[in-house]
Amino acid sequence: MQTFGAEPAPLALCAEKKAGAISPAYMKAPTTTMTLNITIISRSEWPAVLELFDRCNHSDGIVLPVWLDADPLPALVAARIGETVAGGAVLYGYFEIEAVIAVDPAWRRRGIGRSLLTQIGQWAQARGGSWVAVADEAGPAVAPFAAALGLQRLNIEVQLVLDPARLPPLPDVPAAWHTRLAEPNDADALTAIIADAFGDPVEQVAAFVADRIANPVHRFVIGEIGARPVAALRLLRSEQGIMITTVGVRRDQQGRGYGRLLLLTTLHRLLAAGYHDIRIEVEETNVPAFNLYRACGFVPQRRYGMYGRPS
Repeated sequence: MQTFGAEPAPLALCAEKKAGAISPAYMKAPTTTMTLNITIISRSEWPAVLELFDRCNHSDGIVLPVWLDADPLPALVAARIGETVAGGAVLYGYFEIEAVIAVDPAWRRRGIGRSLLTQIGQWAQARGGSWVAVADEAGPAVAPFAAALGLQRLNIEVQLVLDPARLPPLPDVPAAWHTRLAEPNDADALTAIIADAFGDPVEQVAAFVADRIANPVHRFVIGEIGARPVAALRLLRSEQGIMITTVGVRRDQQGRGYGRLLLLTTLHRLLAAGYHDIRIEVEETNVPAFNLYRACGFVPQRRYGMYGRPS
């Protein structure tokens, strides 16, 4: 079992059972004071937390974003009362943590969610970083939980999934256009495209590309005009399917349809290779990108809110 940062003082919980209430067979609420222990767990302990997430998804009619093959790998957290996993979290990132938390329906309204976020905040502070909580906006408890903790919705990311029946055919391709998978020696070209397209610091982007270009979970795709790389995107492969991200075009080449051409070419090749679960995410306020993805056959599936405390 692994822990990071200072552990909070154990939380004493007194779960009072209402008269006539019947707890689920797998989770009988205690009638005595018990201690809540929150720790980052080893991989062998993941199944108990993943089962908890499945129960919450089923109970609330939501899909909590769990990508176990993310790079870097996520950390999983268990909130235990005795031997019972009453709550949990999936943490993406190290310095800038995106936290997905869940509390078993039988253990809600006992401060477990608040305690999870308090501990996550302590870990982030110890690392000199920050955190946001990620929630499926379809969840009935999201708004009241955020209000009770004084959390503010910072933005919304829309997850879209490809509908192959809506994928348009490839348009006429310019004679000089070429699409290919990136190789390790393309790191500088990818860095230049991404830094220019998104306006991020070159050093930061170079480190991002270097960490991923040799990782088999990631594949970059480059679009070229002649011998000049002008557009790029990244494929993140996992057991759940393919996530497309980091779609960018050099600024002096934008508005010419190269982003759409790169995306459509990639989608047709992925379908031909047997991939069918293909997703993409975009901030709700990024209307041009959202419209591009809709035009390429993607349909909205989930809205994920990013919540934090006002600065």
